[in-house]
Amino acid sequence: MKRFFLRSLLFLSPFLIVIGVELFILPIDFFTFRVWEAVLIKEFDSILPGHFYPRMEIEKVETGGDLTHDPSDSVPKKVRWMTDRYGFRKNDSGGINPLVVIVGDSNIAGSRLTQKEMLSEVLEERLKVPVYPYAPVGSINTFLKDPRFIKDPPKVVIVSIIEREILNMPFPKLSQRREKFFSFYEWRDKIKQTTWVQSVGVLLDRLFKMNMLYYFRARIGKETAGNSPPFPSKFGRMFFLQGATANQEVSDDDFRRVIETIESYGRVFKKKGIRFIFLPIPNKENIYHDCLPGSPSPIFLHRVIQELKRRGIDIVDTQRAFEDEYRIHSALLYFMDDSHWNERAVQLAAALAAQLLQEER
Repeated sequence: MKRFFLRSLLFLSPFLIVIGVELFILPIDFFTFRVWEAVLIKEFDSILPGHFYPRMEIEKVETGGDLTHDPSDSVPKKVRWMTDRYGFRKNDSGGINPLVVIVGDSNIAGSRLTQKEMLSEVLEERLKVPVYPYAPVGSINTFLKDPRFIKDPPKVVIVSIIEREILNMPFPKLSQRREKFFSFYEWRDKIKQTTWVQSVGVLLDRLFKMNMLYYFRARIGKETAGNSPPFPSKFGRMFFLQGATANQEVSDDDFRRVIETIESYGRVFKKKGIRFIFLPIPNKENIYHDCLPGSPSPIFLHRVIQELKRRGIDIVDTQRAFEDEYRIHSALLYFMDDSHWNERAVQLAAALAAQLLQEER
């Protein structure tokens, strides 16, 4: 038995050494193309709060987007990431309650952007008030049941979502947690925020992620994550996530359901005394549809924005702003090798959102 154990240990020792080097010697982002993969929680979200590893500070030159890892098509970009004790991409402010919360997807979390280029950071600089990026989250319901914001709600909530996910927006559901159990949820969350619990959780999660394996697999195979090959454009070879299928027509029933869902968000936040603003982000395929052979000119987001304006919903008209910026200035508003918006698009959206927020209510 002892001999079997020693042989097994000898056989496994190279693997254990490699894992030990990755976990305890090399930087956390060594075997990743982006910081996103390095700090993303994979398995231990029941221990760790938020979406990313908490209390992180990383600088990295990212060498690939979410649509291709091929070095010949990747555009290197130097980024800086900081996450707070809650596992969101924000410098840890130690108890300062935000006046504006942006609930959104990976665009709001700043995929491929350095920290100061994120919408929350740009908007905070414009408004001179705390703005918090509550992203990425699956739906608005994650925000509605968060004890942090139940206890200390913000003045404004901006709900942002990429165009392709608008059809999947769920109806809001208020938290069903009983008030007498609220202190328990607060206590549980405080435990998750303790430094030693977070350190153990990060170590365990990294052990299960196997970033080294996925890194070499991508390098050897030169995998392309998108569903379509690159298309020529005035900027060079441009990758798209969905291609021309992203611009298909939406049925009237689906359109009505989207409008009713977004209106319900407004009613929920109004009851809570919170101002609600909707900020849709056009698909890359929407703004650059002329690069996709056979793609129609999309009208879905135009219709959504106009109908919500007619119904009195505060909305940031990114569709018109992005179209004008491309048509007049030939601007690149998305990363070539990635599906997310770039810093120029963020500046446009921030200017529109700040103007809307500064209007008298």
